[in-house]
Amino acid sequence: MEIMKKMEIHEKRKHRRAAFDRQVTMNSVDGKSAIIKARDISTSGIGLFAEQPRTRGELLRLQFDLIQNGNKRQVNIAGEVKHVELAEHGYNFGVRFL
Repeated sequence: MEIMKKMEIHEKRKHRRAAFDRQVTMNSVDGKSAIIKARDISTSGIGLFAEQPRTRGELLRLQFDLIQNGNKRQVNIAGEVKHVELAEHGYNFGVRFL
């Protein structure tokens, strides 16, 4: 039954996610900056982990490296926190790209 629930959640996603083990620089609108860890990414958003909680609806500026066709480029993109959940040693949260 638990597996079915997890499958249903993933089926609701519009875009497929890929594992994305990278450091991300997160800047909040209040000017604070932190280095956090990415978990996964899609064309519409990114899954992140941080020691401090974020607020649903919070706007962030994210910077991270992306490798495409063997070329590394830095991405600087705005996003909105869509969900936050308690995790071991911190918080997992999803950000939708704007």
